[in-house]
Amino acid sequence: MDDLAAALCSEPLTLDRASDQVPAAPGLYAWWGRFGALPGISGPRHPAADLQLLYVGIAPNGATSRATLRSRVVGDHIRGTTGSSTLRRSLAALLSEQQGWRSRWTTRPVLVNADELRLSAWMGEALALTWAEHPQPWTVEAQVIAELEPPLNQADNAAHPLYPFVRDARQRWREAARGEAGPALR
Repeated sequence: MDDLAAALCSEPLTLDRASDQVPAAPGLYAWWGRFGALPGISGPRHPAADLQLLYVGIAPNGATSRATLRSRVVGDHIRGTTGSSTLRRSLAALLSEQQGWRSRWTTRPVLVNADELRLSAWMGEALALTWAEHPQPWTVEAQVIAELEPPLNQADNAAHPLYPFVRDARQRWREAARGEAGPALR
């Protein structure tokens, strides 16, 4: 576990650089952000960069998934939508009101297309990325989350002090996308 945690705490790359370097292999990835970038969120400080840990994810998500770090990170998170990315949904939930982003309901809440682009731009400015290859990342995900304590993870992270804050923000965002909240959140 120490090797995985060390790799995830290596030098974070900007999303432009990471997009070209993320391998087509299974593993874990860590999203790092500028301090103060997300209202109400603070995560563990990176050991060498002026960044805080926000989220840890895996690719593939199980023994039958074919997702790789490259397809998950680049395809679903960096170039994807809130419909395909738990990270993007959490970011949208935490930033929509502040940024004035609008949402709609499909089978889940998603940002409108123009605001998906704004979220991608925000991510490119505020976030950085590290990763570690691992043949079966789903077997170590819970341990890595417990060790690194990323505030945006909801699965395997209910004991985190910011868990209710993130959960509630996501719930408000879902309600707003369904039209159950006032127009300020839509």
